[in-house]
Amino acid sequence: MRYLPYHVGARACHLREEVNRPGLDNMKLTVVSPTFNEAENISALITELERALAGLDYEIVISDDNSPDRTWALVEEIGRLNPRIRVLRRYHKPGLGWSVIDGFSRARGDLLACIDADLQHDPAVLPTMIECLEGGADLVVGSRYVHGGSVGDWRFWRRAESWLATKLAHWLTGIRICDPMSGYFLLRQCDFLDVKDRLDGQGFKILLELAANMPRARICELPYSFRKRRSGRTKLSRRVIFAYCSQLWRLSRLSHGRKNK
Repeated sequence: MRYLPYHVGARACHLREEVNRPGLDNMKLTVVSPTFNEAENISALITELERALAGLDYEIVISDDNSPDRTWALVEEIGRLNPRIRVLRRYHKPGLGWSVIDGFSRARGDLLACIDADLQHDPAVLPTMIECLEGGADLVVGSRYVHGGSVGDWRFWRRAESWLATKLAHWLTGIRICDPMSGYFLLRQCDFLDVKDRLDGQGFKILLELAANMPRARICELPYSFRKRRSGRTKLSRRVIFAYCSQLWRLSRLSHGRKNK
């Protein structure tokens, strides 16, 4: 576990939450998973999440970009049998960033988690992430690059690419997170609502957007081991790489503008 020492402590959010949502809709946790063509993985993801979150008050929201493989239809079927499972079928603004933002915006939980659907993130880490948030953190990140974390059996060039992408994020944005590329994180709903209107969903890494717009947040990183994709194909492409570089450039301007004030 790693806390970033220069950040301030957690803020009280419960009053805004009580005003914004009716009491009957309140629950502890919403887990959002952005998806595109993950029909082969989605049932296993839901099963692992249910196992990890047993005893907690939660919901699972699958935010799907109208997948041609009908991921959304499979989740609808599961949801008919389990009211904790909901699907958001998206037709506009496709992409991971907007998908997470839309999922968080429709969440009913006091805490919001993001997890990939390809089973590379271990759901068993979620209860400890919740403990960290309740212990005073504002943003909890599942990290491959703190002590105890691992990228698994990545080849040299994959490790090198990830190292370069991570260093670029550090250099250009000043965000001091060991694993700013992580797609596995947790925060309070009220903190998301505070920054929601400033987020740009065009970026591939929504954690970077949140961290850049929460400069005074207390961040905790928890180790986990990155697992192999169970099925399907990676979404990494030249277009995604270009979107990431564009995102870093935009966030670097935001960071420098803040320093000059």
